[in-house]
Amino acid sequence: QLIKYIIMKTINRIFILITVSLFALSCKAQTLGLDGSHDSPDGTYYKDLNNELDKFEGTWVYTNGNTILTITFEKEEYVSVRNKHRDYLYGEYSYIENGEEVVNTLSNLNNSTTQKNIGGSYIHKKTDYPACGDCTENERRIDMYFNDPERSYLSDGIVVRYLLDETNPEKLEVVIYQSGGGILPDENSPDVPRVPYGTYIMEKQ
Repeated sequence: QLIKYIIMKTINRIFILITVSLFALSCKAQTLGLDGSHDSPDGTYYKDLNNELDKFEGTWVYTNGNTILTITFEKEEYVSVRNKHRDYLYGEYSYIENGEEVVNTLSNLNNSTTQKNIGGSYIHKKTDYPACGDCTENERRIDMYFNDPERSYLSDGIVVRYLLDETNPEKLEVVIYQSGGGILPDENSPDVPRVPYGTYIMEKQ
């Protein structure tokens, strides 16, 4: 009887251990939408459940006289971000001002080992900074980091909005903004990126 009792107790302990382990794994492996809670456990996958990142993929161009901003976005799934995973938009860009090329990072898209200069997939609502006065209440924009490789000490962001009423050609509203303070290396260091802050209406190519 004692041996039987010990065996049953051991089996029960093993069963409880397996149950707890499976529960813990299921918590860590949960899948949420892109706007899921940031307080979720490590291992959470923020998935583009409705494929809303897809419409941003491709090359977009803003033109104003001899000033041209070009951005190319690509989507990547299951990117590791701070012990979690996200479906992500990555981007690179070029900027020409008065006919002169100021910056061009587009070739980085072909380098899988290089940190991209635009990236993210965080859902931005109407009232999130920078606010969108003419967005509908349920309209969702995408917020990403924006990096100038020669001024990486700056903390800047980019918000992209797909203009639903513009379909031929497709258009984006792109806002480049200062998202944080940043620390200047010295008093003579530029305090703005080479692509000026502001709003750009871009057409798909």
